[in-house]
Amino acid sequence: MSRLLCAGAVAAVSVACLATPAAAAPPTTMDCSIQTRSGHYVTAVDGGGRATDVVRTDATTVGPTERFQLIALTATTFAVRTPKKNYISVVGGGGRTADVIRSNATTVGANEKLSVVPIADGWAAIRTPSGNYLTAVGGGGRRADVVRSDATKIGPDERFKFNC
Repeated sequence: MSRLLCAGAVAAVSVACLATPAAAAPPTTMDCSIQTRSGHYVTAVDGGGRATDVVRTDATTVGPTERFQLIALTATTFAVRTPKKNYISVVGGGGRTADVIRSNATTVGANEKLSVVPIADGWAAIRTPSGNYLTAVGGGGRRADVVRSDATKIGPDERFKFNC
C-alpha cells in the first residue's frame, strides 16, 4: 500500500506527486501561496482574523498576506492557517454563494478541514467539508464576490495551484 506525497506541498496538493511507502508521513506544515486559474494569488485580508471581507484574489505577486500555512491533518485533509495564525473556515461546511469563508477561527474544527482533489498539471480542487468545491469567482482577480463554496463539479474556476 502506498500514500501520495508531493514535493513542496501537503498531501496531494502539488504538481510533483509521488507514490511513497505507507510508512512515510506527509509534511506536517508547509508555507504556500495559493494561485487561481487567472494567475492571481489569494490574499488573507489584514493577514486573517476576519468574518467579512476575508480574502481577495487580485494579488499579482506574493507578499506576506499571500502566504498561508497548510497543516496536514491526514494524507488528503488539511487546514489553512493565515499569517495572523487564524484558520480559514468554510461557513456551514460549504454550499454557499455569500458569507462563504471566514478567517477568524482559532482552532481546527469540522469547518476548517479541507480536502485536496488533484486534477492535472499541478492544479487541484479544494473540497469543502460538505463535499462541495471552492470556486475563485471569474477565475480570480477580484476584490468582492471573491469565492463561493457551492460548486458540485470541478470546472475551470475550481482550479487552484499551491506554490510551496
